[in-house]
Amino acid sequence: MKYLFLLSIPFFFSCHSGKQGDQAVTDNADSALYAPTVLPLTDSIAQFPNNEALYFRRALVLFNTDPALSQRDFEKAAELKPQVTDFWAGAGEAALVLEHYPQAIAHFRKALETAPGYPYLQYRLATALIEDKQYTSADSVAAVLAQSPGTYDKAYYLKARIAEEHRDTTLAITHLTAAVEHAGMASDYDAVMELGDLLLTRRSAEAPKYYKLAARLDTIQSEPFIALGQYYEQTGNDADAITAYRNSITTDPDDERAYLALGTINVRKKNWKEGLRYFDLAAKASPNNAEAYYNRAQCLEQLGRKDNAIDDYIKALTFRKDYPEAKAALEKLKK
Repeated sequence: MKYLFLLSIPFFFSCHSGKQGDQAVTDNADSALYAPTVLPLTDSIAQFPNNEALYFRRALVLFNTDPALSQRDFEKAAELKPQVTDFWAGAGEAALVLEHYPQAIAHFRKALETAPGYPYLQYRLATALIEDKQYTSADSVAAVLAQSPGTYDKAYYLKARIAEEHRDTTLAITHLTAAVEHAGMASDYDAVMELGDLLLTRRSAEAPKYYKLAARLDTIQSEPFIALGQYYEQTGNDADAITAYRNSITTDPDDERAYLALGTINVRKKNWKEGLRYFDLAAKASPNNAEAYYNRAQCLEQLGRKDNAIDDYIKALTFRKDYPEAKAALEKLKK
């Protein structure tokens, strides 16, 4: 599945994170414990080695940068005070990040022992089961979640993942549609995008509906507009494709894909100057993008600017060594 569905972690992870730049660079595997943001907690743990709260706090700080150390601290906190749900849940989250799926399953099950029936924990347990390819067990958890209106959509996100793991795209679309129709504007952005993408592969007329919903769900993402533009291009609707790509640029001016797409549309219409303008913008947005330079060179060549075209073909080959089209075009111009 292209998108990984994640709920907002209802513990404390989003509020505490270490910074990569703070981590000391040494050969010691535990050097992160002595980084400036972590050192006060490490010192405190040395003084109070049986204080579970200190391990938990340090685990939160380490979670984003050193999940292995974070998992170890969550597990230590859980060992010291096993009745605290957050400790087991944190260990499960860290194990998921590390792709230690059996451990994640065990930790989420321990968390559920302390908080039976808690939907978030059930969801994450099912996620770990899917990653560990225990699909029958995961589907059983999903069936429980499907019984509650509050978790119905999450249940069908899980069912869709299982269907995709079994390469049953039709069933995945059915499950995702059920989830999104139920949740509406409370839908998971990634689930909506996944549904749109599955429909796009089939050129379904339903795809734009879900891309437009995704754009409303997350107004800072350009991805829905890029996908929408691709759908319209596939169906021969250049006018709406242009509108979608322009909306993408408004949302994220640094996404070179929209400029490349608009340049390509203009080239198809032999609007070389307009194509050149968009490929130039693509190169500015992504200076290492070989495709931008190659396409810009193509426009320059058509406009009679041979020397500039040669320069761009060379740039394209600089950033993509294996680019036969650029190599052939350059050799042709140099004759």
